Amino acid sequence: MSIKKAAADLYTSIASRPALQSLHAAVLKFTLYAMGIGYSEHSDRNGERRWLNELHRRLTGLSRRAVIFDVGANVGDYAREVSEVFGAQVELHCFEPSKATFEELTRRTATIEGVVLNRLGVGSTTTTATLYTDGDGSTLASLYPRDLERFDRTMDQTESIELVSIDDYCRTRSIDHIDLLKLDIEGNEFEALRGAAKMIDEGRIDFIQLEFGATTLAARVSFHDLWTLLSPKFELYRILKRGLHPIRRYEEVCELFMYQNLVAIRRK
Repeated sequence: MSIKKAAADLYTSIASRPALQSLHAAVLKFTLYAMGIGYSEHSDRNGERRWLNELHRRLTGLSRRAVIFDVGANVGDYAREVSEVFGAQVELHCFEPSKATFEELTRRTATIEGVVLNRLGVGSTTTTATLYTDGDGSTLASLYPRDLERFDRTMDQTESIELVSIDDYCRTRSIDHIDLLKLDIEGNEFEALRGAAKMIDEGRIDFIQLEFGATTLAARVSFHDLWTLLSPKFELYRILKRGLHPIRRYEEVCELFMYQNLVAIRRK
């Protein structure tokens, strides 16, 4: 028996007791928080704002304005953060399909320079779809009718929306490069990436930021699906409060359907 296995056997002999399971669960929860898993907080506390500042540093020196796609823009919180960090040196394409939410997004971004607003969702193809929500302006609006009764919420409101693929949008708008494709679309991230296949294959997207967690589970998408799609051309990282942690290989432990903010950086 190896030293590692012997140590594991000794530890479990001591610690694997019913009376200690609540303690283990609490320790595990906070350990996962430290790993950027399950820690869904405001951007200035979960590392997202830190990453945005790092992105700005990496893009400094461009001979053009940075091109950022904010897919799932909601009411414009991220758009405002991008404006604070990049100033006028950004061309920001916001996508929000819900009528009521889009109206609020329009109001809140009225003074931001370089914003292109689209009342559209993003998917694998250009089509129509049904959006499920628990109310106007909800951050939980999704193409998947999630069961949220444990949170005393019901996705019982629907709205017909228009979807566009990233490839189609870029083709019709003559956009040949995306510096950051940010996806926060409550489970439809994988389909949006499928709809950006041409841009990805041709190396015309440098950075992708997306969420993985309970919403991904509702869409029946695994981490392995994302890994298989992205890892050939991108290095994957998890956003931590104090930086980025590389995910060097796929392991079954990656299949933790708890909130995670991921960044994919194009391989050179």
